[in-house]
Amino acid sequence: MPRGPAAARVLALALLAAPACGEPPGAGSTTTGRDEAYEPLEYQCEADEASALYEQRIAPLLTAERPSSCNSCHLAGIDLELYVQPTPCQTMACLVERDLVDLDDPGASTVLQWIDRGQPTSGLITKQIIDEEYVGFRAWIEQEAACGPCGEFEDPCGDAASEPATCAPDEPDEPDEPWQDPGDCSPPTLEAMFRHRVHRWRDRCYPCHYDSKDAEGPDWIIEDECTLSSLRTMNTVLREGYVDLAHPERSLLLLKPLAEAAGGLEHGGHDKFETTADEAYQDYASWIERLAQCTP
Repeated sequence: MPRGPAAARVLALALLAAPACGEPPGAGSTTTGRDEAYEPLEYQCEADEASALYEQRIAPLLTAERPSSCNSCHLAGIDLELYVQPTPCQTMACLVERDLVDLDDPGASTVLQWIDRGQPTSGLITKQIIDEEYVGFRAWIEQEAACGPCGEFEDPCGDAASEPATCAPDEPDEPDEPWQDPGDCSPPTLEAMFRHRVHRWRDRCYPCHYDSKDAEGPDWIIEDECTLSSLRTMNTVLREGYVDLAHPERSLLLLKPLAEAAGGLEHGGHDKFETTADEAYQDYASWIERLAQCTP
């Protein structure tokens, strides 16, 4: 059973490689089957409670002999090394800083959503294993939320993660070979589609909508390593309600950048799509329409 720095390293890797399998990502909904069945624990907030919880609920899931849903599929391309810290306490603080854990709404944490979308893939990766991972990680997060941070860190993610490699506004993130759309509703496809149809046009929104820039406008483009930047940006778009699944053509993500003369809404940052024939508008619309089609 891993402990100490090694345990923290395995834990962070497991968290950040949580699967994007199963049902398509919802637009801001955090209620799931596992969420409804989850029974919150009562925490005493004693000095050793967090470490005991980790040893009892998290470490057993991460032994080398134990199959994990994290092994069934993962979010390729994320630089996991940026988030691994010497202790579970500092690792938690780093995950909070990078918006992967939400202490105000633990059930809405991105890492839990990834784990929850896991689906049994074999006799080794079963529903029971995925359920136990979800419950264990959620209990760990909720203890932190209920009792407060287990420690204070001036720079919880360390020097390497405080200034991560970012996707610059003019940096192309298209591979040498054009992305091929599988045409399905799987989370990996919808996430990849967002990157190649929406995130790739982020330079049109620079700098007003970048979270790292001091400019007026909603900060919905999250700077980070390219793959994680796209995922975090997509989650922000859905959480903030910029997509209308019932009426995709009315989505704010489409109408705010569109010229008013072409049917868009008033936008303080000037027109970004001159007409609905604009390639970027068409790309945005294709992702929104697919998401709507894939959401029951």
